[in-house]
Amino acid sequence: MNKLPQPQIDDAGALQRLSNNARVKSFPHLQAIAPQITAGYVQYRAALGDAHKIANIELPAEVKGYLKAHYASPPGDLSYITALRQDDEDRICPMCGSMHRGTLDHVLPKEVYTAFAVFSFNLVPACKCNINRGQRTVGIGPAERILHPYFDDCLGDRLIAARFEDLGRVPRVSLKIMMDRAHPQYGAVGFHVQEIVSKTAILKYLVHRWEHLCQKPERVIRALTEPPQSEDDLQRVLLKDLELTDEIHDGKNNWDSVFVCGLLDNDVMQWLFVRLTAPNRPAGGSLV
Repeated sequence: MNKLPQPQIDDAGALQRLSNNARVKSFPHLQAIAPQITAGYVQYRAALGDAHKIANIELPAEVKGYLKAHYASPPGDLSYITALRQDDEDRICPMCGSMHRGTLDHVLPKEVYTAFAVFSFNLVPACKCNINRGQRTVGIGPAERILHPYFDDCLGDRLIAARFEDLGRVPRVSLKIMMDRAHPQYGAVGFHVQEIVSKTAILKYLVHRWEHLCQKPERVIRALTEPPQSEDDLQRVLLKDLELTDEIHDGKNNWDSVFVCGLLDNDVMQWLFVRLTAPNRPAGGSLV
């Protein structure tokens, strides 16, 4: 989960060139429908990527097939799709916060919103999380929708953290939303976490990080080579690590930051402090 800069692409111009390109199989079938699709691009941006507000555009089945084919194998007029596919593959996924991307996918699914199949504002570099969610883009409530990395500024804020309970070698782990329930985007954040983030391997990842922390704390939090002098000292160490982790990944909702943020809960910090400062614990030893 992360905010992305908006694409700087002339989508209307690209579509116009494509519709007039006699060398592609879709010619001349896009010419008559291109103005409607371009108008759809305008209203998509006016709606700020809100799936509740974006009007779908009905297209002939033949045109849908051509657009999906052009997305799968972009002609020269749509070369930006190839560039987006290769963009920052090693960066965190803007949809779920995992530690890689690896593919390009649609915010609004192309099977339903085919008019936006090649629209740059509907294409995000992501991991397979966006595939796992299926076709759902909105929930029952008026605020429930997926978040859009190009439009929703809240993605730059800290939205989720781990919640560790039944502390021990293998704790019970869940996700908690950090946004106030009164916030107008709380429903969207909750829906996005439920439909995208929670369907990934994030909980397994957090459990594995916890296991590594318990086995050798400095392997996960470098500054824990020595036991903290107090709980306040431990809090300072964790806050600094969280700050640096945010900076490394250019965002606050990557899975490493989600993990460290969860360690800052008072009961978790107290548990860690007791284990880190246990009299019989050898230097660099395990916590359990």
